[in-house]
Amino acid sequence: MTKLAGERYGHWVVRSSWLFGATGKNFVRTMLDLGRERDEVAVVDDQRGCPTYVGHLAEAVRKVVEGPRGVWHVAASGDCTWAEFAEAIFEEAGVECNVRRITSDELARPAPRPAYSVLRSERGAPELPHWREGLCACLAQLGRG
Repeated sequence: MTKLAGERYGHWVVRSSWLFGATGKNFVRTMLDLGRERDEVAVVDDQRGCPTYVGHLAEAVRKVVEGPRGVWHVAASGDCTWAEFAEAIFEEAGVECNVRRITSDELARPAPRPAYSVLRSERGAPELPHWREGLCACLAQLGRG
């Protein structure tokens, strides 16, 4: 509905995915907290997406609003599963924590999540750096990289 309204009323609508940054509640910060508390975390390995660093997204949005209005897909380059993302977080942050790969069914979330939610920058949208570069920038901002 919001995409339709954005198109109908001539707004910019920016769609992205798996956002993370140095502030707020997000997967990177949650994994860092859990990694300090536990030796092992269980993370789903059957959902794939594009983790997108909000710092890179903010730069891209400035460019998007200089162009035509409409719906824009803007996400980091590359893709991974949540488990792969968690492993990269621990590796880059130097946290000793094992990732136990599980299925979405084992997690028992209240709402089903798509197995494949890879979103690519398209239609002339700015290309964002690889998600791993965003992770390193986020960890540096947190003083962990």
